[in-house]
Parts: sequence; C-alpha cells; structure tokens
Amino acid sequence: MKNANNPTNSTKIASVHSAYSGPIPDPHSLEKYENIHPGFADRIITMAENEAKHRHEVEIMLVRKDSRISAMGVVFAFFSVIMFCLLIFYALYKGNNMETLAVAIGAIASVAGIFVFVRSRKNKN
Repeated sequence: MKNANNPTNSTKIASVHSAYSGPIPDPHSLEKYENIHPGFADRIITMAENEAKHRHEVEIMLVRKDSRISAMGVVFAFFSVIMFCLLIFYALYKGNNMETLAVAIGAIASVAGIFVFVRSRKNKN
C-alpha cells in the first residue's frame, strides 16, 4: 500500500541561466561562431580591438582639447587682469578716484566670480 504523503513518482525541474557581458562573446559562443564559418571569431575579436582603439583615440583627443582650452583660459585671464590694472592705474593718474574704485571693485568681483564658478563646476564633475 502506498503512503499518500510520500509519493514515489516525483518531477524535478532545473533551470540554468547564463549571462555574459563584454566587448566580445564568451569562449563557448566564439567557438560556435567559428563552427558556423571559419574566421568569424577572429573577425569579432578584430572588431572589438578596433572599437577599443578608436575609443582610446577619442578620449586622448578630448583630454588634449580640454587641456588646450584650459591653458587658453589662463592666458586670457592673465591678459584681462593686466588690462584692468593698466586701466585702473591710468584712471588714478587722471584723478578719477571714485570711478576708479568702482571699476576696480567690479573687475575684482568679476574675476573672483568666474574663479568661484569654474571651481564649483569642477567639483560637481
């Protein structure tokens, strides 16, 4: 007599999930591609290498461009400050003390404001 609580026939279900992420397929998939057509695996690897090389070249170009822009900003800021100083000294020489003080405060505030703005933007990134 069979026990109703302990059945002898049972079914087991197993599920296998496999995932792979990367620029090239996993070795098992590469082997399947190679079996479909000889040379497919090599073409896929070459394509991934070319894409990585292109990404590196673009990144190097962007870094160089950013450094050039930064250097130009420093040079223009230096010349702007020199021009403000010359204008302030000229105005003092001509005897316009109150107007010179207003221009000097405005110039210092502008340069300081730009410096703080750029600094805060770099900190966000």
